[in-house]
Amino acid sequence: MQVLAERWVLTLALSDGAQPYPAPLFYALVAPHSIGDHAAPLLVVASDPDSHHGQLAGLGPTPAAAAVYLETEAVGELRGAQLQGQLIREQRSSPAAAAALRRAYLARHAVAEPVLASGRHRLYALVVTWAKLTDNRIGLGRHLVARFDGAWSEVKPSPP
Repeated sequence: MQVLAERWVLTLALSDGAQPYPAPLFYALVAPHSIGDHAAPLLVVASDPDSHHGQLAGLGPTPAAAAVYLETEAVGELRGAQLQGQLIREQRSSPAAAAALRRAYLARHAVAEPVLASGRHRLYALVVTWAKLTDNRIGLGRHLVARFDGAWSEVKPSPP
């Protein structure tokens, strides 16, 4: 989680069924078990639901992948994470969880308050189910992998 806490931009990848679509987004990290019950970290992003990736995400849960890396010119200092999980729009969470997601995002990106207040952008939570950490400081080619239960107690069931 330290690598995720050190960064604030991720590349989110969604698919239209035929092609992957990557989008760079600011994110905020939410620690496990801090907004309802979730064993995995949550990464909160904001986006316009009418954007291409917003349309691909829908209300979710939508399979998603993401990557976060620390920029460096020193090979021995490369650190980052590759992630997989489910992307869920804030409307699918309880009102208390949606408010907590907003607080977490604005605590990290206060400049986004007017954009969120305008109502055009929505928050999405990436519920991480798989993570691969790259940290060349502990050895080149050495990767730590973690798997998480993707359940999050704050997600409302899909409408029929």
